[in-house]
Amino acid sequence: MEVVFRRLCGANGGLNIKPNANAADSDSLSDYRDGLTGVKMASERKINGKVYKDTFTGKACSDWLMDCCTTVDRRETYEMASLFVQYDLMESVQQDRAYMATSPSGAMFQPTKPAIYQLTAKGKEILSGAGRGRTSESDGLGASGRPGVARDSNTQRLDKILNDAALRLLFRENLRETHCEENLSFYLEVDQFVRNCHGAIKSAQRNPTSSSMDGIKEIMAQAYGIYNAFLAPGSPCELNIDHQLRSNLATRMTKAVGQDVAMIETLEQVITLFEGAQNAVFKLMASDSVPKFLRNAKYEHTLKNYDFDAIVLSTQKANCANKTFTAYQLKL
Repeated sequence: MEVVFRRLCGANGGLNIKPNANAADSDSLSDYRDGLTGVKMASERKINGKVYKDTFTGKACSDWLMDCCTTVDRRETYEMASLFVQYDLMESVQQDRAYMATSPSGAMFQPTKPAIYQLTAKGKEILSGAGRGRTSESDGLGASGRPGVARDSNTQRLDKILNDAALRLLFRENLRETHCEENLSFYLEVDQFVRNCHGAIKSAQRNPTSSSMDGIKEIMAQAYGIYNAFLAPGSPCELNIDHQLRSNLATRMTKAVGQDVAMIETLEQVITLFEGAQNAVFKLMASDSVPKFLRNAKYEHTLKNYDFDAIVLSTQKANCANKTFTAYQLKL
């Protein structure tokens, strides 16, 4: 919800402030055409004799969520905005009581022009970068402990990007602009696949019933889906990976799956091959995509809230310590 909320307030960190309430409340089909501009806010709005700064209507909030998110039903936008209020990211300064009288579910949020909202102190902290450091729902996506991936500053930067939902969203956007979004999509899909795999294998080994083996078959079907989307020759999102690895994948995926125990062994082999491809993609993103992302002026305002320089410094210190320790070992 915080990721969507940051986008609601403007992808580049700047609020979409209009000089007056009339300008902020006007309707236009092109208001949010690029999906990066935040919801329209009035710089000042007088309500019951009191002046409020940076306010927006419930209708503007609902329109933005409908136009700039993956919502397909207007009612979804009402639920999302209600969560923003519930999580204390925004608050009502004027309710639309007429709407509330006809829609009991609208007590938290009213998607109308008369309903006026503003950001809370917590909401402003989220925008400024305070309170970050929580990992996202994809916790543990980085390279930490990943075999075959050297620990340098760019891999640690990518670690940070993958483990922060807001950064990951911007990184995906940058990859899309450079026509290599499939690398991140594959990385995340394999990460989820491997977790599902280990769970299904443990379940089948503990209790080898027909239902648990059905779970193995479903996971194997997912493996073919990932292979056909990213790794098979001529696939729609074909990745740039080592020829030998691609050949090994093709050999394994075109073989018959087998039955029960053989199927589990096949799945374990597929995991190993997928993780090899995932490592290759991680290295490519770290060495090529991360530097381009950090140099992109479009994200300069947002990225300055993240201390990437500290990552470089800590890596240099670690490398220095490793060299010292190696020299000490050689003397011994």
